[in-house]
Amino acid sequence: MNLRQYFFAQLRELDWTILALTLLLCISGLMGIYSIEVQHGTDTGYFARQGLWTFLGVILFFVAFVIPRKMIHNLAYIAYGVGIVSLFIPILLSNGGGVNRWITIGSFGIQPSEFMKIFLLVALAKYFADHKRRLSSVKELLSPFVMTIVPTLLVLIQPDLGTALVYFSILIFVIFWAGIRPLYFFLLLAPAISMLAAFQTLSFFLWMGLIIVVLYFSNLPFWNKALNFSINIALGGITNVLWALLKPYQQQRILSLIDSESDPLGAGYQVSQSLTAFGSGGAFGKGFGEGTQTHLKFLPEQHTDFIMTVIGEEMGFIGVMVIIGLFYLLIAKLITQAYGVKYRFDSVILIGVSAILIFHIFVNLGMIAGIMPVTGIPLPYISYGGSFMLTMMILSGLSANMARIRRAV
Repeated sequence: MNLRQYFFAQLRELDWTILALTLLLCISGLMGIYSIEVQHGTDTGYFARQGLWTFLGVILFFVAFVIPRKMIHNLAYIAYGVGIVSLFIPILLSNGGGVNRWITIGSFGIQPSEFMKIFLLVALAKYFADHKRRLSSVKELLSPFVMTIVPTLLVLIQPDLGTALVYFSILIFVIFWAGIRPLYFFLLLAPAISMLAAFQTLSFFLWMGLIIVVLYFSNLPFWNKALNFSINIALGGITNVLWALLKPYQQQRILSLIDSESDPLGAGYQVSQSLTAFGSGGAFGKGFGEGTQTHLKFLPEQHTDFIMTVIGEEMGFIGVMVIIGLFYLLIAKLITQAYGVKYRFDSVILIGVSAILIFHIFVNLGMIAGIMPVTGIPLPYISYGGSFMLTMMILSGLSANMARIRRAV
């Protein structure tokens, strides 16, 4: 069987629903970027470049789909290692100031932290598939936690808080899917909640009281209870230190979530203009290319993180709900397939891709609605960005690969 015959043989097993939903979302994004750029006479090249990346993404979708499952499984740790090495490169190339997340070759830039989402997911899938982990003890969480914390720390150095949070969302969803006991799931999330609660004294003491109650009624050894409680107390105590380590713009984004007037010309301005655009769109929108917030450039980053406001203003509430509906159908499809596939490796990848989609959608829409900090999280398939588009298309291809009916494994 030659390569052409092999490719068309594989296509017979493709779930076309995944590809169709993915392409509809990509087309929606291209329409939004076209409206921003071409309709309003500002030729910045965004539409042409996004169209090229979408075309390349479709090719990578099919590449990820036809790669044999065993090859993905066997090369998972090697790919993870390559991803870790690639994360060091922007740090080494940094001049010591500002943001450096890209590897630049001529006029072409690659953001390795985006592709690390793929490498981390397949590595976690291999770990849980090979070791048949049931997460019946805390120490079984150590390996996946270390696998996640290493790229997270490297990305935080760049710095890129949003992508670092995506890595942890993958871990949380995967270990929950893998069958972690509710107690261990609680203990895993507790440190993060402790740090958030530490911003307010009363909430911190109430949260510590809840931890004491949970630990008291658990069957963990005393030393384990003491260790868990000490970790949460310590993390709560050093919250102010960690806050001081954040970049000023990161602090301001969090503060603007609490009070948008605290940064009226920065994150607060973006949220305010975003809400104005949404409200002015009404039920049916102002029409394609007719958005005043878009046309007059009131909203920064409208082609990337805030592109949904363009759709909301020009296509209205109905247009926004169509986009959300497409995302819902895609995620529901992936989760349903995760329940139905035979192999744990396939199931973990499907649920991991769902986790990435859910996190990006929730944070991005929450950000533009003013209920989440402005963290620079783009909207899958729709926001402008080359590395991000290629990453999401590869993940879609992997999903289709894991979800298909296999004649041979």
